[in-house]
Amino acid sequence: MVPDIAKKYFEQAYKTGSDIWTHIPYKLRGSSLLKKLEPGNLVLDVGCGRGLWAFRMAELGLRVIGMDYIQEVVDKDNYEVKNRKLEGKVKFMKGDVLDIPFSDLGFDAVTDFGLLQHLPPSYFDAYIKEISRVIKPKGHYLNVSFSRETRSYLTWHPKASKQSSFEYDGIHHHFFTNAEMTDMFSRSFRVVDQKIEYITDHIEMAIVVTLFEKIEKK
Repeated sequence: MVPDIAKKYFEQAYKTGSDIWTHIPYKLRGSSLLKKLEPGNLVLDVGCGRGLWAFRMAELGLRVIGMDYIQEVVDKDNYEVKNRKLEGKVKFMKGDVLDIPFSDLGFDAVTDFGLLQHLPPSYFDAYIKEISRVIKPKGHYLNVSFSRETRSYLTWHPKASKQSSFEYDGIHHHFFTNAEMTDMFSRSFRVVDQKIEYITDHIEMAIVVTLFEKIEKK
């Protein structure tokens, strides 16, 4: 289970509209994955939040399931499905990324925009195991997370620090190097594309965008 303190924080943020991260243009970084997928492919978006990326994929012809552990935001997303006339193309459900409620090898791709970065490192192995379990061989996994190249974030300076993690308001923040991200997933995935990008509206904030392909084990 993801830590309860994080759940309460994000639940309150979505309820009050203080989820400022929703509109950071992370989702523009999904183009590398979209080039690998075909219409009708099934994609799981973990930590989907308000569903902006899930809706975009559905509008492009993919079948999408958005998963979040905040019931209220899941309910709002499913209501929005009707407004956008995307019934049958995308749906949202409550779920925990450390115990994904789907069978093995069911998805052509999984995406994560900013979820892994908020898990304490002690949860990383369980996260990777679940992500790998639900992706088909040669399927893809897209991760967008904080980069250690970030100069300043809230009260912390990741690039100048010897530490990769810090906590703020009880929420864990982990900043990855490219090598760390690659090594973490190396048992089950190979890197297809990886780059560091800077968020336009946050000049000192950097993200590492990594597209993986699941290794087909013989």
